[in-house]
Amino acid sequence: MVRSKRLEARDEGHDGAAMTVRKTDNLLRGDRTPAYVDRETGAAELLISPDTWDQWVKEGRLPPPCDTFPSSTPRWRWDDVDRKLSGQKAASAADGDAYLRGAANLAKKGRGREAA
Repeated sequence: MVRSKRLEARDEGHDGAAMTVRKTDNLLRGDRTPAYVDRETGAAELLISPDTWDQWVKEGRLPPPCDTFPSSTPRWRWDDVDRKLSGQKAASAADGDAYLRGAANLAKKGRGREAA
């Protein structure tokens, strides 16, 4: 197996123990980041350790895990992680759907002709 220089250098300082799982080592995903990630997958994607992932969540650099998953199996929505790291504001449910954007816009303006 071919190892990157970065991993070899990192392993030398940690008695041969790798800090993260390389993205290429997970054959189930291929080269696609899943929609929801656990801390290990997210950390591997960012080339950081799972402990650093936890610290960044605690510091607010990364978003909190989704509340739709049980606390025993926390997952992060990758789009939210990407937005947070790039400094973009969080997307609302209406951002991706033109119908929902129109409905949200209508709700802001009132009921249209009936409101007059």
